[in-house]
Amino acid sequence: MKKVLFILVCIISVHTMSFSQVEKTIPGQAMSADDKKKLEDTLQGWKFGGGILATISQAAFVNWAPGGINSIGINFKGNFYADYKKNKHLLTTRFTAEYGINFLRDKYPTDKKYRPTKSADSWEIFAKYGYKVYKPLYIAAYGSLRSQFSDTKKPNFVGSVDSSFISRAGSPLIFEGAIGLDYVPNDKFSLFFSPLAAKVTFVGDNVLAGQNAYGVGPNHTKSEFGAVLIATYKQSFWKDKVTISSIFRAYKNYLKGQVDPNLAAAGITATETKGNYRKNIDIDWQTTIGFNVNKYLSASVFTHLIWDNDVLTPVKGDVNNTKQQVQFRDIIGINVGYNVNYMKVKGEKPKAF
Repeated sequence: MKKVLFILVCIISVHTMSFSQVEKTIPGQAMSADDKKKLEDTLQGWKFGGGILATISQAAFVNWAPGGINSIGINFKGNFYADYKKNKHLLTTRFTAEYGINFLRDKYPTDKKYRPTKSADSWEIFAKYGYKVYKPLYIAAYGSLRSQFSDTKKPNFVGSVDSSFISRAGSPLIFEGAIGLDYVPNDKFSLFFSPLAAKVTFVGDNVLAGQNAYGVGPNHTKSEFGAVLIATYKQSFWKDKVTISSIFRAYKNYLKGQVDPNLAAAGITATETKGNYRKNIDIDWQTTIGFNVNKYLSASVFTHLIWDNDVLTPVKGDVNNTKQQVQFRDIIGINVGYNVNYMKVKGEKPKAF
C-alpha cells in the first residue's frame, strides 16, 4: 500500500504542476505587458493539458446461491500531453500512467480481511516529431519507453502455492524507436508506418532473465529490428458528451534465430521455429468510450488487447503450464476526475476547453 500511495502522490503532483502552468497563461493574471507578449509568443502553436481519473467498483454477496466473491476495486489513470503544430512542424508528446487494485474477500473468510490484487499497472513516455513534406504527409520519428510501477506475482489459481513473480518493478523495460511516414489528415486520425523500427526489451531481475522471460537471455536484453504500424483515432459526438479514442500498435520483428519462448519455458535454450517466427507480431490495441456527465463525473468503457509472442502467461486450470495467449481486459465504471486542456492558436485568445 505504501507503493500505491507513493504512486498516487506522484501522479497528483504532476497534474497539479500542469494545472498551475495552465492557470498562469490565462488572461487576468498579474503579468506585465512584456512578459505576457513573450509568453504568448512562446506558446504559439502549443496545445497541452491532461487529467486524472479514478474509477471505483464494488460487489457484495450475502447468502447468494450462485456464489461470488465480495470485492472493492479502484483504478487510477493519468494522461498528460504537450503538442506543437506550426508551419511544417508537428510534435506530439504523451505521458500515461495507470494503477489499479481489487480487494477480494473469500465467500467464507476466516480473517474477514480483503486481499489486495493488482488489476492494472503501467506507465509510458511517448514522443513523435514530424516534418510536413506533402499536405497531410510527414517524415516522422518517434520513441517510447514503457514499464510498470510494482512487482506482479503469478495468479493464485485454485490449488496453486506458487508465489513467484512474472514481472518486477521496471522489468520489463521496453524501448521502441522508428523513422518512417506519418499520415495526419486532421486532428482526429493519424497513421504512422516505419519499415525501420528498433525494439529493445530489458529485464533487470536475475531470476526472470534466467527463465528467459519476455524473450531475453542471460544478458538481460533482447534486441529486435523490424517494422511498426501505429494508428490513432479520437472523435467526439453530441457536443462532446460522448468521446471515442483508440490506439492500435503492431510490431513485426525481422530477425530470425532468436530464443523460442516456448522451449525456454521448458528449460531448453533453442532458436525459434519457422511457425513461431511467423507468429512473432506484437499487437497492442486500446479503446476507450467515454460518456461525460459533467466536468467531474463520467462513465467509460475501456478495452485492452495484447498479443506478445515473447510473453507466456499461466494457463487457467493448469498451474504448472504457461503458453502464448491473447491477453484481454476491460473496465466498465463510473469515473471521478478532472481534465485541463489549453490551446494557443494564432489570432485567438488563450482558452481552456
